[in-house]
Amino acid sequence: MDKVLIIDDNKQNCEIIKDLLYAWGYCVYLAFDGFDGFKLATRVNPDVILLDVMLPGMNGFETCKKLKETEETENIPIIMLTVLNEIEDKIRGYNVGADIFLSKPIVYQELKNRIAWAIKSKRVFDNMEQIDNVTLSLLNIIRLKDTNIYLHCKDVKNYCEKVGKILSLNDYEMKQLIIGAYLHDIGKIFSNTSLEHVEIGENIVSDLNMYKWLKVFIRNHHEKMNGNGFPDGLKSSEMSQNLKILITVNRFIELLDELKDSEASIFKLSDECEKGEFSIEIIKAIRQVLEDERFIERINYN
Repeated sequence: MDKVLIIDDNKQNCEIIKDLLYAWGYCVYLAFDGFDGFKLATRVNPDVILLDVMLPGMNGFETCKKLKETEETENIPIIMLTVLNEIEDKIRGYNVGADIFLSKPIVYQELKNRIAWAIKSKRVFDNMEQIDNVTLSLLNIIRLKDTNIYLHCKDVKNYCEKVGKILSLNDYEMKQLIIGAYLHDIGKIFSNTSLEHVEIGENIVSDLNMYKWLKVFIRNHHEKMNGNGFPDGLKSSEMSQNLKILITVNRFIELLDELKDSEASIFKLSDECEKGEFSIEIIKAIRQVLEDERFIERINYN
């Protein structure tokens, strides 16, 4: 049963919301000031916190800040309840880590939807934390088996992440892209042949919970947007933006390893782009990454 902590000094409001939450199937905890609310949150680890702004002693903003600065509670979604409608108050709340604002008097259907959304988001985040541990374990296996493959995967990841930021990927897309870039060549630790390494890589991760979205990065990182890649001959319309980033960056790193020169590699990649193999938008983003790197080098040199 999902747990909701209500922190509100109005006991009557607490009881009303508590009864609703019970009816909606939640386990409910109550606290009537910020200090007790913080202590209770660290003890029961709720899935979401409903936090009133106007609290005695440590107010809602201060309580939110303390919760978000504490390791045990920093990832718990916080829904702030307030009669304050000034934009400055909402900005202040977001600045201390509030996830959602609800105005009083509360619309109960909106509250129900917001709690469900917050808990769903937390589950995604918690799952990503578990995925991080699995990813690090697999990366260590790659590193121990073949340092060159490990370094290639790191380079692809670094450029994918920078390109993803330029192209404004959301946090969830970015997380998947980073993990996919790290693990795309995992099959090469057992076979270096073109087709076999993608099939082996896919088999390695097939029992993982993240297999459903990870497999495309491992299986299809040698595709080309004109359909001339392998193993499935995917075309641009069949590819996600994340996969387009990976195949373009992966090819750039391959050229960089071969030519040892970033400008020559971009020039060659642009030629291949004219054949419809890769995305001009992503190549422009790689150029921007290279320009940023050169700018930083000049600053450090001076």
